Amino acid sequence: MHDTSLEEVAKRLRYLILALQRQGNRELAELLAPLGLTTSQAEALEVIGDYGPLTTVQVGSLLVCESGSPSRLLKTLADKGLTIRSTPVDNRRATLHALTPAGKDTLQKVREVTGKFHALIASRQHAELSADDMHQITAVLAQFLTDEQLRGALDQRFPH
Repeated sequence: MHDTSLEEVAKRLRYLILALQRQGNRELAELLAPLGLTTSQAEALEVIGDYGPLTTVQVGSLLVCESGSPSRLLKTLADKGLTIRSTPVDNRRATLHALTPAGKDTLQKVREVTGKFHALIASRQHAELSADDMHQITAVLAQFLTDEQLRGALDQRFPH
């Protein structure tokens, strides 16, 4: 073991996570480019497809890619004809989002792309790294997540 301070190890962990996030976003963005979608737009489509119809606030509570209000992101999806907006009867101030037929078709393509991307991530694991090891890594990384909104989004979408 190297004689490295805990602070230096924490610093390396921070930059390793940042580098992996940037690499993953760049690679996924390249795969989604032929669909004309950003990674954030693809995630929003998946959320609406899996849990919708949803209000803007509900979509925001499930997104990991966006912070704050996802209004601009959802407007873009509606402008592309992938979602339709309506007003719920029980809350005239809210906006409800659902997939259009084009949105459902695009979601299927997004799922194909993200499936390939997840397979790519899984294929990169070291030969000695098992599925149990991958579960342990995700459990350890989850301990570093203190943002309640992000933790809530992940827990809702990926229950233990």
